[in-house]
Parts: sequence; C-alpha cells; structure tokens
Amino acid sequence: MATIKDIADEAGISSAAVSRILNNKGSFNAETIAKVERIARRLNYKPISVLQQEDKQNNKIIAAIFPSVEIPYFGLLTSLLEKYAYDYGYQLMLCGSLFDRCKEEECFKKLKDGKLSGVLLGSYTFDAVAIENEKLPIVTIGYKLCNSIPSISTDNFSAGRIAARHLLSKGCKKFLYITSYLGDTSLDLRYQGFKSELSGFDIHTYTVSMEMQIENDFSSIITKMALQNPNADAIFAETDALAMNCIQVYSELGYKIPEDVKIIGYGYPFFSAFSNPKLTLIKEKTKELTKTAVDILVDMIENEGVRYENRDIIIPVSLAENKTT
Repeated sequence: MATIKDIADEAGISSAAVSRILNNKGSFNAETIAKVERIARRLNYKPISVLQQEDKQNNKIIAAIFPSVEIPYFGLLTSLLEKYAYDYGYQLMLCGSLFDRCKEEECFKKLKDGKLSGVLLGSYTFDAVAIENEKLPIVTIGYKLCNSIPSISTDNFSAGRIAARHLLSKGCKKFLYITSYLGDTSLDLRYQGFKSELSGFDIHTYTVSMEMQIENDFSSIITKMALQNPNADAIFAETDALAMNCIQVYSELGYKIPEDVKIIGYGYPFFSAFSNPKLTLIKEKTKELTKTAVDILVDMIENEGVRYENRDIIIPVSLAENKTT
C-alpha cells in the first residue's frame, strides 16, 4: 500500500509538501501538482480516511446466535433477519448454539475476535453480566437478558391468555400444555399466561427435548401425553410444529378433532397453512419482530450515541380461529 513518503521520494519533494498538495492546501505550481497527482494515481494511493471508510464498509457484518436453524421456526427467523440486514447493506453471519451455554460462549468469543458490527442474540443461556461488559451493539430477540441491552419479543403472556380464553369459550375443562421451552416453567411466559386464565383447573405439562426439536418428531412424547390423559379435551401447543404433530398423533389414535379434543398452536401462519384440519393459531407477527430487531441494532451501530437501555419492545399477537377448535 503506497504512502505519502513513497510519493514524495518519487516526486523529489518533501512528505509535507505532498500531503498539502493532496489535501488542496498551500501554493504550488501546476506542474508539481500534476506530477504528484499522477504518481499518486499510479501507486494507487488512498488517504487514511478513504481506507477507514472502505474497511468499515467491508466489515458490515451482523452476527446472529440462535439455537439451530434446523428447527423450522429459527430457520424462518434467520432468513427474515438476513433479508432486513441486507436491506441496510449488512451481511448476516449465523452461529448455532443448541441452547448449550459453553457452545454459546465459544461462539460469542470467536465472533468478538472477528470484525463485527453487532449481534442479534436469540439464545438465552448467556451470562448477562459478561455480555453487559461487551462493547458490541447487541439486541436480544425473544427474551430479556438485562436492562442495558434492548430486547424485542412477542407478547407471550397474552398469547397464553388468549389461548386459554378461547378454549374455555369452547367448553373445555381438562387442559394439556406441551412446550419446547427448555427453561423453568416459571420463566415461560406463554405457560404463565395460559395458567393465569385457568385458576381452578389442572394443567398437565410436557416438554420436548432439543433432539426432538431438531428432528421435528414429537410422536413419542405426544403419544405418552395422550395415553396418560385420555380424557383431556384441550391442548395448547407452544409452537405450531408441536400443534401439527398433536393433530397427527391424536388422529392416528382415533380422536376426532375438534369433537374429542381441541388443539391450538402458536406461530407464524406460513407453517400451519396446510395442516388438516386447519390449525387454530395464536399468530405471531414474525416479520415485524425481525424487522424491528434489525432496525434497532443498525441504529445502535450507525449512531453510537443512541441509547436503548431499559428498552423492551413487545409485539402483539392475535387469534386466528380455524378447524381444530
């Protein structure tokens, strides 16, 4: 890479004189100016400000850390994030964590060592204190990590309440809840919302493993759930994938849907559009969720003074009643 000294040596003048000519300062004859400019072009000289700008443009990379893009929902989420990041001129770098804290921390360390603009964090086993000390702009998606990092999530508590109210309105009395949430149910806001509307009712809860989620095969645990609760007349499945598996397993076991058991799921209508019977769904505004996350992160990256402390954005949900209830 050519320097001012290289140009000065070839032109036979001082580095200070070259610097002043290239910055349009001082009084020099036209022949000297033309000579310096000609040498600068031939040596492909670029001022530091130009190099810094090019470096910044070449490193417009946003990292996205999610459990696994093999899980259909996270695949959809990351594809939308990639689209909205691209609209701002950023590339999206994906990192899978499988909800493993050691893998997440290893992922994050590698990402920090690279030239990143910011991070979208969609996996929730990170150490909040450690992340708070990082200098990178960070936005969490789907959960709140700490007050200093903005979070974007859907209204999960209301999702549970809406599902419960809908099932109650259909006369249901024996409730099942099946979830892919791997944390404590006290932190599962969809379950807490569901439970808040069903005081006085027993709710039997089942959790699927990460392996089942990756394989998208929940038949064994759903069969167990059905056999252990033969008289249950209502199921709230925490994801649309779980709900569609419930439809399949219960139908194979001879249940009529919705006459014998009513099933309601949660998610983006894209996946459940062709379920049979068509799934009643608590609809998530996934496009709004992902676009808002990218908008805020890019604002933090490009406007360093912007503060988003104690900023939690909640995206509303709605009920789409179909044939399973």
